[in-house]
Amino acid sequence: MNRLVWICCCFYLLIGCTSVIAAALLPELMAHYGRDYADGGNLIFVQFFGFLLGVVFQPRLSRQFGRGTMLTLTLCFILLGYLIIGFLPPWHVVLLCLPLVGFGSGIIESTVGALIIDAVEDKKAVAMSRLEVFFGAGALLMPLLISFLITIGRWELTFFGTVLFALVLAVLWIRFSQSNQALLQTAGRPSAGVTVSVPRKLRGFGLAVLLCCITLFFIYVGLEMSIVNFLPSILLESMPIDAAVASLSVSLFWGTMVLGRLACGFLAEKYGYSRYLLWCATATVLFLIGLALMKDLIGAFAMILLIGLFMSGLFSIALIYSNSLFPGLTEQTTSKLIAASGIGGAAFSWLTGRFMEHASIAFTLWFLVVLAILLVCLLVVLSRMKPVETMEYSST
Repeated sequence: MNRLVWICCCFYLLIGCTSVIAAALLPELMAHYGRDYADGGNLIFVQFFGFLLGVVFQPRLSRQFGRGTMLTLTLCFILLGYLIIGFLPPWHVVLLCLPLVGFGSGIIESTVGALIIDAVEDKKAVAMSRLEVFFGAGALLMPLLISFLITIGRWELTFFGTVLFALVLAVLWIRFSQSNQALLQTAGRPSAGVTVSVPRKLRGFGLAVLLCCITLFFIYVGLEMSIVNFLPSILLESMPIDAAVASLSVSLFWGTMVLGRLACGFLAEKYGYSRYLLWCATATVLFLIGLALMKDLIGAFAMILLIGLFMSGLFSIALIYSNSLFPGLTEQTTSKLIAASGIGGAAFSWLTGRFMEHASIAFTLWFLVVLAILLVCLLVVLSRMKPVETMEYSST
């Protein structure tokens, strides 16, 4: 079981890297292909579209191929996509290959998350938070590596390095899955001859709970991505600082996100999932208000550090808590919630960008505060809900 958690952490490290590569290399790609930022936006969109397709089709593909085979295939998608892009083919080929990377990343995120929730019996929050630590480490460290490769003029090696990582991970995963087929096949399934409660269809109250969970993830990831994408611009427009200093804000945010994820699982297990989520979401509201009111750089950086710290465990712990409300539907629930999070990240990033362009910085910051308040309201509602009614099913 411990080996399963660690190899799943490697999967999350990989998709943490893939989530930032295109954005971090965007200026270099635009310069190489002679494209503008509208074309760059198309590049980011096709990767997101591939990610969304991967999340949506993951439950069906999992039933058809099994988790072990499916994860091997998705690593091949990422490997093939980046291998072709690394040779810097014509622009339209890049646009066709990047969705393969997004598709593989979407399947990996939803499959590995569901696998850990199903397979780990004790301290699920600790295991999930460990996954998020590795995702954050990938998102934090990859831009630093890219910056070094850009400095030496070999930025295209980013793609080949990721291909090598995916290849090594594929070999490790094939060996692990072949020797642990029983674990992968039975995770989340009832034992033979045991009567368990399994929800077959969601109706009425169950659909309302699911909609509440979907809205929670839609708003949370929208808030997180808005902060990550526009924090440097917000500081540049509101304070007399240069771009290099402003860009540090994202590193500070991700740094405390990673540190917070080291402890969030233990805290959630100790104090309870719903209580932990409410505390952290409330603290996020308070420190976002502090950021909106802050006028000096040191105070703003302090608020950013605290926001990252308290937001660090919201996604992983909310994913576990939401799945606990739908026993027996881990893959279906996880797929829907991650799909909602992807759409929310794209939608609110677009909306925040429009507010930055056509409204004031203060309005944008208070908009983020409102999103955080909505999170708290949704968590209050969810904390009062019990698992959906189930139907008795006898496993044979």
